[in-house]
Amino acid sequence: MVQFNFSERTIKAKVVYYGPPQSGKTTNLEQIHRITDPEGANRLISLNTAQDRTLFFDLLPFSLGTVSGYDFKIQLYTVPGQVQYNATRRVVLAGADAVVFVADSQKALARDNLTAFENMKVNLLANRLVPEKVPLVLQYNKQDLQPVVSRTELDRALNFWGRHAFPAVATRGEGVMETFVAIVQEMLAAIALKYNLKEKGLDPEAVPDVVAEAFATLLRDKGVKPPAARPTPARVVIAPTDAAETGYPAQPATESGGAVSEELLHRSIRSNVELAEVFSRLVSEMTRGLGRIKAQVDALTAGAQPAQAAVETIGAETDRLRQRLRELGFGAPPVAGLPAAAPARSTLAAAGGRGNGPAAAVVPPPAAAAPAVGTLDTLLSDVAAGLQATLAGRPVTLESRLAGPTPLPRCPQAGLRRSLSAFLQGLCGAVRPASTIAVRAERKPVLLRGRDGTEVKRDFLMLAFAHTNGLAEERQQQVLRGADPGPLGEGQRAVREMGGFVRFAPLPGGGLETRLFLPL
Repeated sequence: MVQFNFSERTIKAKVVYYGPPQSGKTTNLEQIHRITDPEGANRLISLNTAQDRTLFFDLLPFSLGTVSGYDFKIQLYTVPGQVQYNATRRVVLAGADAVVFVADSQKALARDNLTAFENMKVNLLANRLVPEKVPLVLQYNKQDLQPVVSRTELDRALNFWGRHAFPAVATRGEGVMETFVAIVQEMLAAIALKYNLKEKGLDPEAVPDVVAEAFATLLRDKGVKPPAARPTPARVVIAPTDAAETGYPAQPATESGGAVSEELLHRSIRSNVELAEVFSRLVSEMTRGLGRIKAQVDALTAGAQPAQAAVETIGAETDRLRQRLRELGFGAPPVAGLPAAAPARSTLAAAGGRGNGPAAAVVPPPAAAAPAVGTLDTLLSDVAAGLQATLAGRPVTLESRLAGPTPLPRCPQAGLRRSLSAFLQGLCGAVRPASTIAVRAERKPVLLRGRDGTEVKRDFLMLAFAHTNGLAEERQQQVLRGADPGPLGEGQRAVREMGGFVRFAPLPGGGLETRLFLPL
C-alpha cells in the first residue's frame, strides 16, 4: 500500500512483477537496475532456491526523483513462478500498488501464462485488491524465441481488460523500460486520483507527461549506454532455501501444514522482506555517505578545501551515518579522531513503579556495535533518542511508566522499532504542544475468533500511549482501516504485519490511549 509523508513530501509505492516460471521477471529487474543505476549505488537483493531460481523476491529500491514536488520512491519485487510457491506469491503481492504481468510468448507455454494469470487474480483478491482496478501492464516477453504466440492471440487470452501491453526481449533490454515507464504512469495516476493529490500539486491528468519527462531526465543524467555494454548489476543473495509452500488454486491443497504453518510462513516471508529493505537502505546510505567523505578527502588532498572545514564536514557526515544506523536498528560505534556532534538526547521521564513519581532521565545512545536491544524499555529509549528533534520541536515529553526491564514481544525487532517510531512521530504531531505522552505496558489475554467461528485465547503485550486526544473519531477509524497516509497509518501497517492490532481507548478527562497489541 502506498505510503505518504506529506511533511517530507515523499511517496513510496510498490510494484510487483508477476508471471509463470522463468518468464523473465527477474531479468526485467536486472535490466532496470543496469539502465537506471550504472554506478551500482543500490543493490538488487534476491532470495533464491538452491537451484538459483527466485524463491521469495527480488527487491530493487528505485527513486524516480522529484515528481511535482514529491520525492517518489518505488520498490520493485518479483514473485517465484514455480507452482509450489503460491503462499510466497500471495504474501509478496500484499500491499502492491501496481502489477506487471510478464508472459512467456512461446507457444508451448501458452497454458502456463493462463494459469499464472488466474493465480494472480486469486491472490489479488486474497489481499483485498480488486484485479480489475489494480494498475496493470502486460509484457509479452521472449519475442526472439520461435515459435511465438501472435500478439492478437496473447491479447485475446490475457488482455481482456484492454491494458497497455508491450512486446519484449528482456535479455536484450528491449521493451523493459517501456513497460516500466507505463506501469509507473498508471500507478502514479491511480494514486493521485485515489488520494486527491491534485490539491497538493499532482494532477492525475498531467502524470503521463510528468513521468515521461522525469524518466527522460533520469536517463539523460545517468548517461545511459546500451545495456549490453555494461557489467552485470550488483546482486546480493540473502539466503538459499528449498522450502516448498503451496500450489496454484486449481490444484489440491496439499501444501499447507495448517493455520499455524501458514502464519509462520507469512511471518517468515515478511521478516525476510523487512531484512532486505533494511539492508538495502543501509547500503544506499553508506554508499552516499562514503562518496561525500571521499569527495572531502579528494578536495583536501588537492588543496581545494581548508583542513579544518574538511574535517568538520567529514565528522558531520559520520554523525549522520551513525544516526541512520540507529534508525535502521543498528548500533554505530564512534570514529576515533573525528569531531563528533553531541549525541542524540531525549528527555524521557521514567517512572520506576515504586511510587516516587516521574524523574527526568537522559536516554543514552545505543551501545557501541550493538545490532539489537534486549528489552522493551531499552528499545523505547533508543527510538526516543532517534526522534529527539521531533520531540523537542513541539515540544513533547515522553514519559515511561514501564515497570523496570520489560521483555520484548515475539516480533521482528526491525518491525517493532519501525512501528514504535511511526506511532511516536504521528502522536507527537497530533497532540497539543508542550504535552506528555505516557507509555505503559502490560500482558493482555485476548479472545480471538477464527474463520470457523471457534474462539482461541492468545496473550499479547499491550503497549499503550496515553496522550491528549488529538485524534478525532474519523481519524481513528482511518488509522484502524490502514487508510491513514501519515506515520500513524505506517505504524498500524507495521503492527498488522507482525501479527498484532491497534485499538483506541478514551481516558477520563478527555484523553486518549493508543494501544498496540503485539503477539507474545
